[in-house]
Amino acid sequence: MVQLDGLRAIAVIIVILFHWTPEVKQTGLGGLGVQLFFVLSGYLITGILLSARTKAEALGAGNWQILKSFYARRFLRIFPPYYLTIAVTAALGAYNVLEHLPWHLTYLTNFAIFMEGSWIGEASHLWSLAVEEQFYLLWPFVILFTPRRYLTLTIVGFIVLAPVFKLTCLFLDIGGSRLGVLPVSSFHYLGAGAILALLQKSRKFTSDASWRQALAARVQWAGIVGLAVFAVLQFFPGLLGWHVAMPIVQEFAVICLFTSLTMGAAQGFKGLGGSLLASKPMVYIGQISYGLYLFHNFVPYFVNKALRAFKLAGALSTGQMLLVYGVVLFVLSALSWHIFERRLNKYKDHFPYVKQTPETLAVK
Repeated sequence: MVQLDGLRAIAVIIVILFHWTPEVKQTGLGGLGVQLFFVLSGYLITGILLSARTKAEALGAGNWQILKSFYARRFLRIFPPYYLTIAVTAALGAYNVLEHLPWHLTYLTNFAIFMEGSWIGEASHLWSLAVEEQFYLLWPFVILFTPRRYLTLTIVGFIVLAPVFKLTCLFLDIGGSRLGVLPVSSFHYLGAGAILALLQKSRKFTSDASWRQALAARVQWAGIVGLAVFAVLQFFPGLLGWHVAMPIVQEFAVICLFTSLTMGAAQGFKGLGGSLLASKPMVYIGQISYGLYLFHNFVPYFVNKALRAFKLAGALSTGQMLLVYGVVLFVLSALSWHIFERRLNKYKDHFPYVKQTPETLAVK
């Protein structure tokens, strides 16, 4: 599974380059990093919940323990770095943190952006973390309490809901370009990862090698087709205006590509690609990717603020500025991981998804 950390590294690098370099921003590819994060999140979270549910059912345990442990473990992983970042940036005078502080504190940054109809500077990237948290609040109930025979249909329903919602809002002239920050607008990315996890956790996948190979081949071909469609739309952007649904076609092309990459990384790519994803630098960047994402928009903001304070604004070239940003971001993220995040992660062991009790041991 280390190659999934490599995919995280690719996702966060894309996002950082998009926000730091006008050349990448002009390509319009910045959203790809966030979309890849969403597919990975849907895959990993659903896989965790399904494994815990299967174990609980085998032991005759209830799902409420899974729910409590899931939220406790998510709290340890996400909340402390997030709220510490909000506190520090607010104390240092980040305008858009202070201006929208209640929204950030309640993980509703995406709704603040949607209501304002514009991005909010150095705090804009927090919208996707808000979407992730909103997903975490909803998804355990979907996976743990939906009857198994309806799980596939339910997840497909969430996937379909995203384009239906977007097209409906488009026809009604609601939302504009900021529509994408709402959680429902990302259900197809999250749901695609969830479907992949559901298929890989199925009995047929684990017991039938020929079916498993056939599924892998179909997902791989879907990824190739998705890449081809996406490339055509990138080279001929006029096609996106050919029909109102073409942007949705582009999104599903991306979903096919990222779902294929996720499955390939989970099973282990061979050759140069697999070696790159599993390399120590890529895995490490993936491990510290939460800090990289959380801090990356604030670093240029405060570095430039410091340079202005010392009357050094304009003293460095663009390349030198990017190097400074990169070093500061990497150091902050590494320190956050080693001093803070990794230590907190150890406490997850106190919250097992399924506890061994005399009753469950008797069933076992």
